[in-house]
Amino acid sequence: MTDIPLSTCEKNFIIKCLSNNKRLDGRAFTEFRNINIHFGVEWGCALVSLGETKVLAQVSCEITQPRATRPSEGILYVNINSGQDKRNAEHIVLLTRNLERALKESRCVDLESLCIKAEEKVWRIRVDLNILNHEGNLIDCASVAALASLAHFKRPDVTITGEEIQIHSHNERDPIPIVLHHHPVCVSYAIYENGAIAIADPSLLEERRSEATVVFGINSYRELCGLHFGGITLASLELLIKCANQGAKRANAVVKQIKAAIEADEKRRANGEPVGFMHCLQSDRFDSYKESRLLLRLPKFQLNTNEEMEVELEEMKKEQARIQSLGKNSAVLMPIDESSSDDEFADQWIPNLDGDEPEEEQTPVSPPKPTTDQKKKKKNKKKSKQTASSTVTVESEDSEEEETMVLEQIT
Repeated sequence: MTDIPLSTCEKNFIIKCLSNNKRLDGRAFTEFRNINIHFGVEWGCALVSLGETKVLAQVSCEITQPRATRPSEGILYVNINSGQDKRNAEHIVLLTRNLERALKESRCVDLESLCIKAEEKVWRIRVDLNILNHEGNLIDCASVAALASLAHFKRPDVTITGEEIQIHSHNERDPIPIVLHHHPVCVSYAIYENGAIAIADPSLLEERRSEATVVFGINSYRELCGLHFGGITLASLELLIKCANQGAKRANAVVKQIKAAIEADEKRRANGEPVGFMHCLQSDRFDSYKESRLLLRLPKFQLNTNEEMEVELEEMKKEQARIQSLGKNSAVLMPIDESSSDDEFADQWIPNLDGDEPEEEQTPVSPPKPTTDQKKKKKNKKKSKQTASSTVTVESEDSEEEETMVLEQIT
C-alpha cells in the first residue's frame, strides 16, 4: 500500500498560495500549530497532539548488562511504532535517527545515574512512540512526546546487599525521576522555490509538495543539539540562521509548556484528584483531538462559535405566532414579532383554506331614543294593564258541556 500521489492541480495550487503569502490552513509562514499535552495514569505515559498529528509515548525500564564500551552508563533506546502501516518505512527510519540525534547524542539524559553496579547491572530506558495520526510534522510531535514522557517518568528505587539487588515498589519507596541535563526539542521547516520560501510546522500536503526539509534540534538554552537538511534543493545561510532563531524561541516556549503540564499533573496526584486521559473525555469524544483550524481555510468563511449558536437559539425562542380563525373548523398560524401589536394584523388578508367565504360578524345596532309621543303611549298602556281578564275553561262531571267563566282580576 502506497500513498496516493498529488495531482498537478494540487501541486500548483499549493505553490500559488505560497506565492501569495497564504497557507492552506490560514496560518502565517512563521506560525506553529497548538500543542496539547496529557499524561496517563502510569509514570512516563504522555499523549501529545500537534494539530491533527497525534503521538502516544510510553517509557519503561528494566535491569540489564551494560555495554562493554561504557560499563558505567545506562542505555537509552527509542522505538517508533507506526502500526500496520508499513508504507512509510524510510520515513520512520529517518524519524528514529533524528530523535536519537536529539536525545542520545546531545546527552540530555544522565546515563551515569542509571548505573546500579558498574560492569554488571544498569538501567535500560526504553521510549516507545506510537503514531496515532499523521497530519504533517511528525518529527516535532514525536520529539515533544518523547521529552515529556522522559521528564514525567520515575523509575523504582533499588537496594544492593552484597550481590543481591532488591527492587522496591512505589508503595515501599518513592520512585526516582530521570535526571535531564537539558530539554531538546525538534523544530521543522519546509523549503520551497529553490530556497526562497520557508514555512514553519508544515502540514502533510505541504510536506509532500516541499522541495527540502530542515529539522533543528534546539534546547531551551538556544543551543543547537542537532541539524538535518534533506531534499532536492539548497538554502541560503541567511535563511537557515533566520529559521534557527525562530526555532530557538519555539523550543523555549515548548519546554515551558512541558514543565507546566508536569507540575499540574503532580499537583493533581498530590491532592488525590483523578489523573489520566479521562479528563479529556466530554460528550463521548476526545477534546484533545479537536482542532479549531480547518485543513483548508476559505476566504470570508467563519466558524460559528458556541456564543453565536446560543444567540441564534435565543432569537428562535423569542419568535411568536398568533392563531387567526378562518371560519367553521378552520384556522391559520400567523407569525408575529414582539414589537408588532394586534392592530397591525387587523387589516391583513388571510387566505381561506376551505374555499368558503368567512361569515361576517353582525354588529349589534343600538335602538333609537323614544320621542315624547311614544312616552305618553307607554304610560297609557301601563294604566290599561291595571285590570285584566283571563278566560278559564271548566268541565262539569254531569254534562259534557263546557262552561266558560270570565273572571275579573283586579290588581
